[in-house]
Amino acid sequence: MREVSRGLAAAVAALLAMAGVAAAGLALLGTGGAGLTAAVVALAVGAPVDVEAMPAGGLPVALHGGLHVIPLGVSLVGAVVLGWLLSRRDGELLVRGAVATVAFSVGLAVITLLAKGNLALPAGAGGPKGCVSTGSRLPLPGHLDAGFSVAVGPAVLGAAILALAVVGACWLMTRFPFVAKGFRVLRWPVAVLVAGCTAAAGAFGGAAAAGGVLLVLPQLVTGAVLLGLGVPWTVDPALPCVPDLGHFTPGLWVSGALLLVSVLVLVVRRGRPLRRAAAVSAVTGGVAVVMTLLSCVSADVSVTAFSFSVPVLDVRLTANPLLALAAGALAGFAGSLVLSALSVSSPAWKR
Repeated sequence: MREVSRGLAAAVAALLAMAGVAAAGLALLGTGGAGLTAAVVALAVGAPVDVEAMPAGGLPVALHGGLHVIPLGVSLVGAVVLGWLLSRRDGELLVRGAVATVAFSVGLAVITLLAKGNLALPAGAGGPKGCVSTGSRLPLPGHLDAGFSVAVGPAVLGAAILALAVVGACWLMTRFPFVAKGFRVLRWPVAVLVAGCTAAAGAFGGAAAAGGVLLVLPQLVTGAVLLGLGVPWTVDPALPCVPDLGHFTPGLWVSGALLLVSVLVLVVRRGRPLRRAAAVSAVTGGVAVVMTLLSCVSADVSVTAFSFSVPVLDVRLTANPLLALAAGALAGFAGSLVLSALSVSSPAWKR
C-alpha cells in the first residue's frame, strides 16, 4: 500500500509541476487562464488542440483548425519530477511505476476535460501578415468568436507513453549504474542551461520571449544542434514570413559544445575506444531522431460553409529524421574518438 501511495504522489507532483510551468510560460506571454493552461499541459503529452471559429454576424461559415506542437519544456519538467520521485526508493519500482502510469493518465484525462475556452480573434484572422493573403480566404465581417478544445483520447495515450518511458528510464538506472550516473551529471548543466537561456531571453526579448523559451527550449536546442550539423528545417509550404532555414547554419561551435557535453555524460568508460564510440554513436543518433520527431510542428485551417469543407492552410515545420540519425550518430562517434584521444593520458579514462 505504501508503494501505491508513492506512485500516486509521483503522478500528482508531475502533473502539478507541468501545470506550474505551463501557467508561468503563459503568464510571461501575456495570456493565461485555467483552460489555456490545461491545453498546454495536454499539448505537452502530444494531444493536438482543435480550434473552431464563427463570425459574430451569424453567417453559415466556420473555421476549423488544428495545432500540433509539443511544448517540450513542460514535458521535460513532468518527466524529471516523475522519474525523480519514482527512483528515490529501492525495490518495487514496477508497482510504483504501474500506479503512477495509471494515475498520470487519469489526471491528464481530467485536465484535458478542462482544456476548453473561448478566444477573441480579429476580423480576417487567418495568419500573420505576409504569410497568408487574408483578402481571398476569409471575407468575414466583424470579429470571430473562437473556441478551443482537446480530445481526451490522444492526451491519455500520450500520457501513458510518457509515463512508461519514464518508468523504463528508471528501470535502466537500477540495472545499469552508468545510466544513473549520466542522469545525475546532467542535472546541473540542464538547470544552468534553462535558467541562463530564460534569463537571456527575458533580458534581450522581454517577458514574452522568456515565456516562449520556458515552454519550447528543448526545440530551440534541437534546432540549433541539427542546423549546426547541416540538417535543415523546412516549412512546407514555404511562407514569405518564415525565413529559409535550409541554408542557415550557425557556428559549428554551438553543436560542438553541446555534443561534447552529451559525450561527457553518455560515454561508456569501459571497453575499447571503438566499442565506446559505437555505443555513444547509437545513443546520440537515437536522441537526434527522437528529438527531431518531437520537435515537429503542424497547423491546419479549413473553411466550412453549407456542409462543404475547403482546406485553406496546412503548414508543417519538419526535419528529415534519417538525416538527423546519420548526423547525430556520426557526431557522437567522432566526438567519442576525439575525447578518447585527448584524454588517453588521464587515469580517469583508463578504467
